[in-house]
Amino acid sequence: MGIPVTIVSGFLGAGKTTLINQALQVSPYPREEIIIIENEFGEVGIDHKLDRKSLVHSEERVLQLNNGCMCCSLRSDLLAILISLLETIEEHQQPISQIIIETTGIADPQPIIQTLLTAPQLRGRVYIDSLLTVIDSDSFELIEREPQALKQLVMADRIFVSRKQNLNLSALKKLQREIKSINPLSDIRMFTHSETIQKKDFYNLKKFNHPLVFESDSSENHYNGKYYHQHHQVHEFKSILLTSDQDIKKDFLLQWIDWLILTNQGSLYRFKGLIALQEQDFIVAMQEVNEQVNFQYTTRQKDQTTIILIGKMLDEERIKQSFDKLLAESK
Repeated sequence: MGIPVTIVSGFLGAGKTTLINQALQVSPYPREEIIIIENEFGEVGIDHKLDRKSLVHSEERVLQLNNGCMCCSLRSDLLAILISLLETIEEHQQPISQIIIETTGIADPQPIIQTLLTAPQLRGRVYIDSLLTVIDSDSFELIEREPQALKQLVMADRIFVSRKQNLNLSALKKLQREIKSINPLSDIRMFTHSETIQKKDFYNLKKFNHPLVFESDSSENHYNGKYYHQHHQVHEFKSILLTSDQDIKKDFLLQWIDWLILTNQGSLYRFKGLIALQEQDFIVAMQEVNEQVNFQYTTRQKDQTTIILIGKMLDEERIKQSFDKLLAESK
């Protein structure tokens, strides 16, 4: 699979650097086997924000990107740096166990993901382990008004909430519900400046390609016994949940996915699903990001099809109708 890449995203001042410093303290790998790529914004590189006191003997190799935001002009620079880095590693046979990319607070992580997924020069040499987004619990309401911060939240596999003040249990649960309503595909971890995270919270997560895990203890909102949906809309970001107890025909599913991607280009950011196919004895896991769709065979017994879509300005009614048609054609 190659070297795991962890992308750390989060809005300005959220606590990305604090999280990375804590991760370095509990790393299961020798410090010299970790590469950190920082994105600096501006014409001239500024001092690294990583706390050098936390970088023992400065053994981590920190590569700095200049001249703009990683999400736009530096997309090609990121690819060039990764290729150069991998060539050096391979030439000198240097063991590298982890690459960490820290984005700027205003970066859209989607083009970074696209580069890592589609560049042929990287295939088999690196893979995305997880996308981690950091948010500040004290300023979550401000984040909800920032489209870029919400995009970072929507794309995350795991969300770290930086607790800078003591939250009571009621406020904490409310915050977690709000986060999950925006991104039901993610899980949530809390961290503080004074309490170091555990290595299992950051390394070897394999969450980017992990099959959908959906927890629901309610049978409300069923729609004709076929599927139910829920969504939370903030700045036109929406999540839609579809379920069905009916097995689906593979060919019709592929046609539906093609239609879904084609009609929602630029607005459908991610979806994951557990699919009961007529042609398979077990559940098939499905995931899409940046118009790249992957299927994984599982050993999970068939129960129902569950699909979660996340995007912006999604036509929910049209998607529901298309799913109805898919089910009807699969009978």
